[in-house]
This record gives sequence, C-alpha cells and structure tokens, in this order.
Amino acid sequence: MGGMVGDSVRRVPTLLHLNGPSGVGKSTLARAHAAAHPGTLLLDIDELRSWVSGWEDDFIGTGEAVRSSALALLTAYLGTGRDVVLPQLIVTPSQAERFEAAAAEAGATYVGVVLDVAPDTLLERLHAREVTSVTAVVSRIIEERGGDDLVLEGRRQLLDLAPEHGWSVVDASDRDTALATLARAVRS
Repeated sequence: MGGMVGDSVRRVPTLLHLNGPSGVGKSTLARAHAAAHPGTLLLDIDELRSWVSGWEDDFIGTGEAVRSSALALLTAYLGTGRDVVLPQLIVTPSQAERFEAAAAEAGATYVGVVLDVAPDTLLERLHAREVTSVTAVVSRIIEERGGDDLVLEGRRQLLDLAPEHGWSVVDASDRDTALATLARAVRS
C-alpha cells in the first residue's frame, strides 16, 4: 500500500472492499490490514452508523444515509492518493456498483473480496464475537429475520455473486494467511 505523503512515485490508490457474511471476520481483518499499511483509512460503515442518534431503532434507514456519506468520504480520501479498506456486507449488486464507481471517480482501483469460512466456523464466530452496541443490534436483526439460516443463505448468495462481479473469494480461516492473500490482491 502506498500513496504516502512524500513518496517520490505516486501510485494509484486502492479501495479494498472486504465483503462477507456477518461474523466471518471483515472488521477484524480490516483493522489488521489497515494497521499493517499506515495511511490506510479503515471505513467501517457499521461503526459510522452508530454515530447517528437513534440508529438502533432504524438500522436499515440509517445505514442507507450513512452509506451515502461513506461514499463521499472514501471518494475524497482516495483522491488524496491513499488507500481505503471497507469491511461491509453487500449482497445487492447495485450497492456494490456504487462503491466501484466511487473508486473509479477518485482514480482508484477497486478490489472486491468475499471472505469465507466453512459454515460451522462461520456460525461459531458469529455467536462468539465480542458484544458491542453494533454487534448486539446486528445479532438482534439476524435473529428477527431468520437466524443462522439467514447468515448461511447470505454466505451462499455472496459466493454465487463473487464470480459474476470478479470478486476473489478469500479463505478467512487463518488470519495471517488471509492477510497475506489480501496484501497480494491489493498489489496485483
């Protein structure tokens, strides 16, 4: 990753979109990736959403408003020549296309990745993740809409969408291996 201030050769910035079902490790890997690549903006839309008063009662509506704000933020940040990592579940192709278009508008490369683990591992991670204000609301919504079956169906949809959109599928079973794979994806 580059584009740091003072670099003698400026490279094209990258938007690394980490897609995947709830609990797969998007936020965890995004934090680790950003930490390993100084100057990278970690743009976690779910965290940004929690900055809006009343978001817990209007998760979806707040998400759409915040997503528009996030698009503007990432476009501006990529425009400075620096990278952005975006841990965000998106199963609607038109939504993903908005992020691809924002990267292109900023003169950046879009790298879409679907993080995946075995179904049993996914559900174990989902149920064992740290409870925060965001994960508590996400867990409530998942339960209201079908529980584990919803999560597994979302996983299947993402795996079906990946080849259609040119998204790489990255095995997130091992953190270090996944991070190395992400670093290679950004460099290629």
